[in-house]
Amino acid sequence: MAVAAALGIGPALIVLYVAIGPYTYPYTEKAFFEDRKLFLLLAVGMMIGIVLFSAYTWFSWSSLIVAVGYAVVMEMVKVVILNLPRFQRRLDTVFYGTSLGVGIGATFAFGMAFYLLSLIGSPEPLDWIVVLLLSVQQVLLHSATGATIGEGVVRDYAWGFLAQAIGVNLVFQFLMLPLYNLSYPIGYITLLVALLFLIWYWWLVHKRRVPSLVKQAVKQYGL
Repeated sequence: MAVAAALGIGPALIVLYVAIGPYTYPYTEKAFFEDRKLFLLLAVGMMIGIVLFSAYTWFSWSSLIVAVGYAVVMEMVKVVILNLPRFQRRLDTVFYGTSLGVGIGATFAFGMAFYLLSLIGSPEPLDWIVVLLLSVQQVLLHSATGATIGEGVVRDYAWGFLAQAIGVNLVFQFLMLPLYNLSYPIGYITLLVALLFLIWYWWLVHKRRVPSLVKQAVKQYGL
């Protein structure tokens, strides 16, 4: 269990720091978000991740219907929370979306790692690599789509950005189907393709769109 926790929590903490670090002290004079809210959303996300993965184990991961359904449910949960009146049209919501997503990804990754390692019993080196990559994928996916929906709430266009987040999640789910169907070696290839896709999308969101959103807010409101 400790190893599974490390595989889930470790990447999550790294991703969260890289994503929000440039927007708080010592990189800025004043943080663009409240620590209390950030960690509250992280905790909420972790609880949601536990519930989502627990439910996930009741279904066949190789099912196309399950893939579509889960992609929609995962992103709908985020928009329901982030689109609350207290978060609407506020710049810091994009960071709370990131934190919420990281929390979901962390415990979902932990659950997935624990579940798969328990099924395997005596993991080979390749098994460890696959489980690690699956964990990293979950954190990248949810931190990026959480920030995407958060940006939509900031721009007062939550449902349009929700559609984008669902689309990204669907692409990921479809790429993972060969691995979940135990189709080797194509499953390993699509696993790597899915990881590269998520790295690209995460970079696009957190290194292009979020900085642009912050710069626009600073210019417009003098933050």
